[in-house]
Amino acid sequence: MTPHSAVRAIAGGLGVVAGIFTCIALAAGVIVALGLPAESRADDPPPTTTTVAPEPRPAELVVAVGLGDPVLQAGVVRDGEVILARGLEVDIARDLARRLGIPRVRFVYVNRISRLLVSAVRPWDLTIASIRPVSAAAVTADLSDPYLGTDQAVVLRRGLPRLSTLADLRRKIICAVRASDGAQAIAGSVRPRVKPILAHSEARLLEIVQTGACDGALVDAKSVGQFVAGHGGILGPVSAKVERGHGYVVAVTKGGPIAVSDVDRALARMRADGTMHRLARQWLGIDPARLRPLR
Repeated sequence: MTPHSAVRAIAGGLGVVAGIFTCIALAAGVIVALGLPAESRADDPPPTTTTVAPEPRPAELVVAVGLGDPVLQAGVVRDGEVILARGLEVDIARDLARRLGIPRVRFVYVNRISRLLVSAVRPWDLTIASIRPVSAAAVTADLSDPYLGTDQAVVLRRGLPRLSTLADLRRKIICAVRASDGAQAIAGSVRPRVKPILAHSEARLLEIVQTGACDGALVDAKSVGQFVAGHGGILGPVSAKVERGHGYVVAVTKGGPIAVSDVDRALARMRADGTMHRLARQWLGIDPARLRPLR
């Protein structure tokens, strides 16, 4: 190869290389003109994320009540409006409102409990009226965790030692009011070896426990404090209960501004910080949750 031909070959090679770089530059320009992906363009604004603001709490919590129990809920109604309300369930509703961040509570009186559960139009947010978690209650409402038990407290006659197991209770003479939840618990849960005594009234039930004709009475745990009030010297201890049912729940209106999960969390905090225990002692005299279950 002559010196002139070598020079021409080198020059040709350089031209090819230059052509390749020119093509690359042109291709890059086309890509920029067409638009790079968003994450590759330094001059693009950062992407924005759309957040859904939580639904604001109502300024007023509307609670439906039946006002049928002097300890759980009672009050004064004027022209259909509840102008005065008191009781354990009333105080629970007020505390729920505070924990849910709602400043006011308005109580609505419904004269029939059945309407509280199955009413097609529910102009209230919560219903609290000793509701058991039955299917009728769940049709139009979401049901919370229990706030109060439906168990049966065991009231022993004086001088009888405390019971440790359900088998201990089966060997005793047990009594309850006829056709009551206590009578049902005797037949369904206790199944005593000796025929139970069924009294015609609560006054008669108290009498047969006092006289020793009955070893132990089954009384609704929510009302046992009233049953033994003033009779501490003639009755034995109330230290145990027979578990029965799932407890009383709050019915939260479906599609309303309050979620049942929020109510459950508030009830859990009330149990954890002692609020529920304090309210039970204040209104019931005994906290049923602290009674030992017989198994």
